[in-house]
Amino acid sequence: MNTNDYPVIMALEDYVPTLLALAGFWLLGGASAAIDRRVAVFGRVGAVLIGLGGVAKSTWKLILSAFGEDVRWLEQSLFPLMATGALLVLWSLHTTLRGRRAPWWPYALVGVGVAGAAVALASVQPAFVAATTGVTAISVLGAVLAGRRRAWGAVVLYVLGIVAVTSLVPLRNHPQHDTAAFQWLEQGTNTLAQAVFLTAALLTVRAARRSAVPAATADPARVTA
Repeated sequence: MNTNDYPVIMALEDYVPTLLALAGFWLLGGASAAIDRRVAVFGRVGAVLIGLGGVAKSTWKLILSAFGEDVRWLEQSLFPLMATGALLVLWSLHTTLRGRRAPWWPYALVGVGVAGAAVALASVQPAFVAATTGVTAISVLGAVLAGRRRAWGAVVLYVLGIVAVTSLVPLRNHPQHDTAAFQWLEQGTNTLAQAVFLTAALLTVRAARRSAVPAATADPARVTA
């Protein structure tokens, strides 16, 4: 990254999509609370880990643009934190879709495998693959949950969010990627994508709560059980 082409204001704006995404993952990670509160706690911890990864990357950009200091560990912590958090959110979402606690060990096994591969290769590439696959899978499961609750607007938004995030790939590979104009375009696209994701998560959770009300009214014994 060229610090001359990356002003402080742009680094500050980078926190916006991070916080939007954190809110969306928090909502989806906690959606299993009605089924198993402990799983929901882990799901929300996962959301926080993803958020911390994004904050670390944004802070790296801010320090780099403001002071010219390249604190690499901040940048490199993004994908390990995101991969770990995504696994926890996915477990919680899986529990929500299943209607009872999903087995935890497949997610733990994937986490151990990713960590082992990263150590063996001395690279964050396995964490990068796990993180990008994980957050995409969260949107897919979120769309499935929304579809089951007939929140079709949310389904459309999840798809649009995935398309917007995918569109970042050609932007990052563009020859003029390091210019301020392309950096703003990339960040604006990412901000839009995370805003769409958060809106989809809000609609999903709202639809899930509405669908739970008739069931609770019809069978009060289930609520107290």
